[in-house]
Amino acid sequence: MKCVRRHPWPMVLLTIGLQHLIHLPAQADEYIDPGLRSISPSRLQHQPGDKQPKPRSSQSPVAAVPGKEDTQTLGLEQAVRLAVDWHPSISEAIGTLYQQAEGINVAEAGYYPQIAGGIKGGYNSGYGSDASSQSVSISLKQMLYDFGKVSNAVEAARAKAARSQASILLAIDQVGRDTAFAYVEVQRYQRLIDIARQQIQGIGGIVDLAKQRSDMGASTRSDVVQAQSRAEGGMATLQEYKAQYARWQATLGNLLGRQTSPQVTDAFPDSLNQSCNTPVITDALPAVLQAAAQRTQAQAELAQAKAEAYPTLSLEPSFNQYLDNNYDSQNPAIDRTQVGIFLNLEVPIYQGGAISARSRAAGYALTAADAAEDAARLQARQGLSESQAQTSGLTRRLNSLEFRETTIKEARELYGRQYLELGTRPLLDLLNAEQEIHQSRFDLANTQADLRRLQIDCLYNSGALRRAFGIDHSTIQHVEILP
Repeated sequence: MKCVRRHPWPMVLLTIGLQHLIHLPAQADEYIDPGLRSISPSRLQHQPGDKQPKPRSSQSPVAAVPGKEDTQTLGLEQAVRLAVDWHPSISEAIGTLYQQAEGINVAEAGYYPQIAGGIKGGYNSGYGSDASSQSVSISLKQMLYDFGKVSNAVEAARAKAARSQASILLAIDQVGRDTAFAYVEVQRYQRLIDIARQQIQGIGGIVDLAKQRSDMGASTRSDVVQAQSRAEGGMATLQEYKAQYARWQATLGNLLGRQTSPQVTDAFPDSLNQSCNTPVITDALPAVLQAAAQRTQAQAELAQAKAEAYPTLSLEPSFNQYLDNNYDSQNPAIDRTQVGIFLNLEVPIYQGGAISARSRAAGYALTAADAAEDAARLQARQGLSESQAQTSGLTRRLNSLEFRETTIKEARELYGRQYLELGTRPLLDLLNAEQEIHQSRFDLANTQADLRRLQIDCLYNSGALRRAFGIDHSTIQHVEILP
């Protein structure tokens, strides 16, 4: 019997080839579409763009670290920029975007050959006896035509990425709004504390005056008690405002990523005072962009589900290499190496109703996306109209309060002269006039702060907050923000 020598080199070549193929995806994972790192609401209003070249990038979405703390006074715009430059909610949204970017790569992989390899061993029967068999096999599957299954999967993945981009804009707007609100509240209570101290000083002067007149016998002891009671009430008001001031300072510090509370100015940019007169552009609002991307995704998934009912044509070469020496013991005509190439037309026949269920689910998702877009537009219009109405009313109230403070000042001066010189005015009227002056100042400070909050709210609901605070045309946590 002729002895045939079995060479080990085919196994070595197959092992090297398999190792090379295994390492190929590791490089593909490092590719992210650069267009996804540049976010523009005007571009997001359209469907996801065409595929662009994807340069290699090793950058990972790591949250930015807050800058070195200092005691400098922060302006409103500076505080908003510091917050969005580090806030983890924005980092989370960016991480989700990178996840969806890799989802695009996964979907686009359907255009390329799918290579699989393995080693199998076992027993086969035939030709009157059983024998063991071990072999290495490699198979390749290249999709030729699939009625849009892969293309719609890619479109759905790009829509998910666009939705993540809109989520980043929404996170920036929310962090910017919350930071501006906290800044205004710190301004509010900073001003209220100053007024409360002025009130204590004013009532303290009346207390001293009442004591002097009581010691001289010109007034009763009850005047001193009333004045001291008002002074204690003023101290209680001051402590309440101090507590609120500390609270909002802590809130602002947390939004800025600082352990120490920053100092703020009392200034408010003039450019923001007419924010409620800005027309709303609902198509560019992040929530509307999210809903639009959700609709695009649902449309692509619906088309993909319908394509699943059609056949897929693919080219499938295969390679099989026997490892044992008994591969031809039952059939001497069998070669150790077997190669084949086939055209495969695969048609789904029955999957338990999965295809029709996916189609219905995508149709419901499309309906939900339309409703979500309508809801986002309605919420923006409602929020803006409410803020505009409140702004109009508070502006008129502000003018009334300024006039009221002037008239009360004149009344206090008159009451003071009548109490000291003529003795015809009781101390209670003087105390009431002093408190009314400071109450009008409290109301004035609160109204001004409320107006500032409403201006910021208008910016948020009209989609103009990023432009107002200089975030457009800037880079936030490695992502470029464009108009």
